[in-house]
Amino acid sequence: MSVNSIYKLLDKLEMMILKGAPVPFSPFVMVNHEKIIDILDKVRASIPGEIQEAHGIIRKSEEIQVESQRKAEMFLREAKNEAERILSESELLKAVQAEADKIREEVIAEVEAIRTNAKEDAEQINISVTEEAYNIKAGADHYAENVLSTLDKNLSEMHAIVRNGQQHLEGAKAELNASMPGEQEQLAEEKRPLSYKIKK
Repeated sequence: MSVNSIYKLLDKLEMMILKGAPVPFSPFVMVNHEKIIDILDKVRASIPGEIQEAHGIIRKSEEIQVESQRKAEMFLREAKNEAERILSESELLKAVQAEADKIREEVIAEVEAIRTNAKEDAEQINISVTEEAYNIKAGADHYAENVLSTLDKNLSEMHAIVRNGQQHLEGAKAELNASMPGEQEQLAEEKRPLSYKIKK
C-alpha cells in the first residue's frame, strides 16, 4: 500500500473518533474499539518495508548504544579501581610526585628570575635609548644651528654685495646725469609711461 493509503486510514480513524458518542459531563467519546484496532492494524501493515527496516535499524542501534554505554561505564569503573589501587600501593609513584613538585617549584623560581632579569634589561635598554635619542636630537640641533649661522653669514655677505652694487649704479647714474643733463631729461620723458583715463 502507498503512503496515500495510510493517510486515508488515518482520516477514517479521525472521523470515527469525531463521530463517537460523547460521554456526558466529560471530554471523552465512546467508539468501537474493534474497528479502531482494525484500522491501526491496516496502518501498520501499510507502512513501507523501508520504513519498517529503518525503524528496526534504529531500534537495534539504540540497543547497541545502550550496551556500549554499559560496557564503557564498566571499563571506566574497573580502570578507576585499578588506578586507585596502584596509587594507594605504589610508594614509587609518591616519590615521583614529590620529585615532580620539587621540579615544578624550581621551574617557577627560574621563570621568576628570568622575568626579573628581563624587566631590568628592558629598563636599562629604555634608559640607553632615551639617552641616545637625546644625543641625536642635540646633535641635530647643533648641526641645524651651524647651517643657519652659515646661511645667515652668506646672506649678509650677499646683501652687502647687492648694496654695494646698487650704490655703484647710483653713483654711475649720478655722474651720467651730471655730464648730460638735457639728454637725460629727454630720455626720461620718452620713457615715462603713458596714462589713460577710462570713462565710466
